[in-house]
Amino acid sequence: MELTKISHRNTWQAVCERTRLIRDGELDPGLTAWLTAQGVIVGDSVFALVCRCDERMYTGTLVDGGGRVLEYLVNLDDSDDDTVDDVTGALGPKCPTHPRTDPRDPVTMALMIQLGLAPSTDPAPVTEPA
Repeated sequence: MELTKISHRNTWQAVCERTRLIRDGELDPGLTAWLTAQGVIVGDSVFALVCRCDERMYTGTLVDGGGRVLEYLVNLDDSDDDTVDDVTGALGPKCPTHPRTDPRDPVTMALMIQLGLAPSTDPAPVTEPA
């Protein structure tokens, strides 16, 4: 799928940048290590959302290599609060095949990337349509 709307390209680029930061451990190497310890294959996952809630506390949403949508909450200083939930069954309009889907939604874009419906996770410049 060619992303012709600027808003769609912006979402794609934001998801790609988050994905790169997590995969490279640049956001927080502890977060990347924690995700790996939870069984997430970081190099095969696309990171739709990540929010730093506190110094070493994060929440986010990712799409793994198998297309599952996982939400997580992690306190890197206190593992008692950590959770990873598979929310794939409750996607509704976030699913790219839903009639009201919106590629401006980062979860939808991450799914589109994993399904090959959007450019790759390499945030190369997208040229303007002619």
